[in-house]
Amino acid sequence: MAESYQEGSGAGADFDLSQFYQIFFEEAGENLDQMEQMLLDLDLSSANDEELNGIFRCAHSIKGGAATFGFSDVAELTHQMESLLDRLRRHELQPIPQMVDVLLESADASRSLLARHQAGGQG
Repeated sequence: MAESYQEGSGAGADFDLSQFYQIFFEEAGENLDQMEQMLLDLDLSSANDEELNGIFRCAHSIKGGAATFGFSDVAELTHQMESLLDRLRRHELQPIPQMVDVLLESADASRSLLARHQAGGQG
């Protein structure tokens, strides 16, 4: 059993991780697109739990992937977004236009940081 494990791990050393980066960047872009659309469609006077949870899940997915691949700047920014969204979905805060603006600006900033990482630069 140990031999087959070692053989498998030796083969894994040649495995190209760049394909996983590409999948992450594509999924993060899709999550950002979805989050932005959901924010733009949000009715602030009657935001429901399903909408707020959906927006939260987008931010959470981006944060998790960014942390996995070591993009700490993106993970930190989306963590801050998550914190605001969590307070909204727990009804601790009432959504106002300025919150939506900040979340949209944060999504734009996340997109820019991700583009830099995808191009091989620092955040």
